[in-house]
Amino acid sequence: MVSVKESVERIKGEFLDLFGPDLTDVRLEEINESNANEYYLTVSFLVPNKNIPSTATLTFGAMINPYIREYKNVIVNKKNGDIIAIKIH
Repeated sequence: MVSVKESVERIKGEFLDLFGPDLTDVRLEEINESNANEYYLTVSFLVPNKNIPSTATLTFGAMINPYIREYKNVIVNKKNGDIIAIKIH
């Protein structure tokens, strides 16, 4: 059986492959064990905010965040650690 910690480490590696090397700050947000065979996890990460010009830093005196936090629901097989599904949160 794979632990939640091991699952999250595997997810981090998979996310880098799937979503690119620009993602950072991968976090486990929620754990739900509603089934004996699967973990239902919510994982978040930061990606560059592509909706703003790279030269923009201030808008009306407020700093524009150059990153966006994205959330994904991930279903992981407890026995082998395989990712079964990744969904938008």
